[in-house]
Amino acid sequence: MTAAPPRVCESNPGGFLVLNWTAALKVIGISAVPFLELRLGIPVGIVSGLEPAWAIALGIVGNALQVPLIIFIMYMLRRIAQQMPWAARALARIDRTAERHQDKVRRWGWVGLALLIGIPIPGTGLWAGAALANLMRMPVMLTAMSMTVGVVVAGLLVGAVTTGAMAVIDLF
Repeated sequence: MTAAPPRVCESNPGGFLVLNWTAALKVIGISAVPFLELRLGIPVGIVSGLEPAWAIALGIVGNALQVPLIIFIMYMLRRIAQQMPWAARALARIDRTAERHQDKVRRWGWVGLALLIGIPIPGTGLWAGAALANLMRMPVMLTAMSMTVGVVVAGLLVGAVTTGAMAVIDLF
């Protein structure tokens, strides 16, 4: 007796998880680069032909890969800054950016930090959020949670704006 051939889903004839892997890796890679992050990764993915949901999810994953690394770098930079002037100057520059948002985060706590990270405008994002959390001596797990929630918020906002912009462009 021979086995029956596997059934092929009509809506997904190529099988499970057919994806443009080149575009997917592009989204993850761009989203993992500091300062480019998912603000560029998600639009590149959507323009490259990924479904918006996939582009958003992959952008969030790529951006979230930075969270533990950034927390570690900020911790090490504080330690190095005590002994090396160049590190102290770099940290002072990061701290100046973070101090602008300190009152909001103090008022709202971890939610304020997540919103600071999640609002996709210049001067916000993972690095500013990590610097602010470090400056305020926020616990590491709370910082990581805030940063991850902020990345999800930013991903959803960037995805919505990009999808809306593409819909408007398609009208013309």
